[in-house]
Amino acid sequence: MSPSTMRPWRKAALGLALCLAACAETPPPTTTAPAPAAALEPEASAALRRMSATLTGAAAFTLRVNTLREAPAAPGQTILLSGTTAIAIRRPDRLYASTGSDLGSFNLWYDGRSFTALNTHQNIFASEALTGPLEPALHAVQERLGVALPILPLFAADPYATLTPPGTTGRRIGRSIIRDVVVEHFALNGPNGHWEIWLEAAASGLPLRVSYVEPGPERLRVILDFETWDLRPRLPESTFAFTPPPDAARASFLPPGQSPAAAALTRRTTP
Repeated sequence: MSPSTMRPWRKAALGLALCLAACAETPPPTTTAPAPAAALEPEASAALRRMSATLTGAAAFTLRVNTLREAPAAPGQTILLSGTTAIAIRRPDRLYASTGSDLGSFNLWYDGRSFTALNTHQNIFASEALTGPLEPALHAVQERLGVALPILPLFAADPYATLTPPGTTGRRIGRSIIRDVVVEHFALNGPNGHWEIWLEAAASGLPLRVSYVEPGPERLRVILDFETWDLRPRLPESTFAFTPPPDAARASFLPPGQSPAAAALTRRTTP
């Protein structure tokens, strides 16, 4: 899922000098103690912990999410790029994702041994050895694709800890409705950016929408709108196994820092 830090705000009030007509001297001004820094409110903390427990308690899950991402265009202008992604996860180290977007269509596989990306429009793929649990593996994938993936905190071993590092503040905004489902709206500010998250008011507390403002001077926003969640899917091993399509060409990833999004698949090699 390149940052700037949001520092907790403080305010101080300067005390007023009291002028006493009967006194020959003016007492020095006093300064009030600064107000304590804002914190993560208990209601927000409890809701995020419920969500985290639901996600980490699922041995496997699937979801479908629609994404709107602000991107710089002409000077002083941003545009919205959209996409839809279907994701299947099986802990501790399996993932499949299929994305159709304004940037193209891509499929991703991670089977605990390797990571593969397929550009379905160009019918080219790249694969690299990669091992380990899902969370660090996906951070490695994020670096190889050269794009921030704000959804990654939800796939962490501890989503609560990932979303609320030290210095995070947060509060409940209010109650709302998304697709006929009652949700609670929370806002978080932290070292990794500014988040809003809408959680089901039901006991599961699943996220139905996430808004993330990226750190940096442009402050670009990404909105994730979750259509479906399934916490008890049947996911055979074949879900996470890549088989090259007919006539697919093999490519290689560009070096880190040079690959925009999944357009990293640009150097063709032999099929």
